Amino acid sequence: MNSEFSRNLYKYFSLKGEIGLPGLGVLSLIRVPSTNDFANKLFYSPVFRFHFEQTTEYADTSRNSYLRSQLNIGDGELEQMCNSFSHHVAEQLELNGRVEWEGIGFFALNDSKRIEFFPLKELESFTCKIPYEYVVRESYSHDVLTGDRMQTSEDLHQYFEDQRRSIAWPEWKIASVVLISIAAAVITARFFLGNFSFLDARYNRLKTSESAISYSLKK
Repeated sequence: MNSEFSRNLYKYFSLKGEIGLPGLGVLSLIRVPSTNDFANKLFYSPVFRFHFEQTTEYADTSRNSYLRSQLNIGDGELEQMCNSFSHHVAEQLELNGRVEWEGIGFFALNDSKRIEFFPLKELESFTCKIPYEYVVRESYSHDVLTGDRMQTSEDLHQYFEDQRRSIAWPEWKIASVVLISIAAAVITARFFLGNFSFLDARYNRLKTSESAISYSLKK
């Protein structure tokens, strides 16, 4: 298909991303957004996928207006060109089993005699994957819906940090209070039992007494 009519069809398709091809069906170009494979640290670039649906009932008024303005023809001439294009496509499919279109792919009959579109493999070479180590962002804050309340990711992160600290601190305080209470009880007990030494637990007071004279001095 290298006629002026088919070239204008291609121009319209490149502008709109969708076109109804007479005698074939509707060909659409769908953009697949880029994806982030977080587990493998890979970015996949956005790609385009072709989608074709065989149909004979498709009224594309926007396409017809574009073709009339580009070819400077009326409705009657445009209808004749569409019929001629459709007839040519049917002949090529019958003779060759396939029809090339503008260097982007070809239409062919499958085993069920249904028309399918096959894009050129070269168009898939634009897909690439980009490895990364880490991503530096100016701000990582974004809105998060928690229950029925909307809050930022920073608030959510702070909430979990507070929860973690509130669980750890009471355990530390309880252990400290228990140890201090035991130490205070031991010191108090030793003080009231008459032991004034904090280093020796066996220290007791000495009691003094006078003994009788058991000897005499000779002059």
